Amino acid sequence: MKIKAYGICLYKEQGNSIKILLCKSVKSFDKWGFLKGVREDLENKEQTAIREFKEESNITVSTKHFEKYFEQENESKDIGIYLVNYDNIENIDKYFYKDKLLEHYLSWENSQAKFFDIDNLPNIKKKQFNLTNDIIDYLKRG
Repeated sequence: MKIKAYGICLYKEQGNSIKILLCKSVKSFDKWGFLKGVREDLENKEQTAIREFKEESNITVSTKHFEKYFEQENESKDIGIYLVNYDNIENIDKYFYKDKLLEHYLSWENSQAKFFDIDNLPNIKKKQFNLTNDIIDYLKRG
């Protein structure tokens, strides 16, 4: 049975720039991806996305924050990501300093989580590459 992983793409608009939150796992040298994780028994995709995002960032979101859903099917693991606007989350600024998630909120699984301008992204994990492009295309269309 194929692994299913779900998470959240937190984005924000700053002036003419749109930024998305990406993380780099402690196992990765230079590949970045969304804050996400594997579905547990009896969870639906929304519950998994919310739980995993909270585990990896300490930020609480709910389904009312979900704007759109994107998915990339892969050979071994399918990835689903919900788009969430930074400005719709109460007290969100306390989690970040200069676009970087403060270390005491960061999961042990990740070495960093920070916002990147969608026009200047780092190396994206292969299993999330098409998904990331779909999200960027959607955000650019506004």
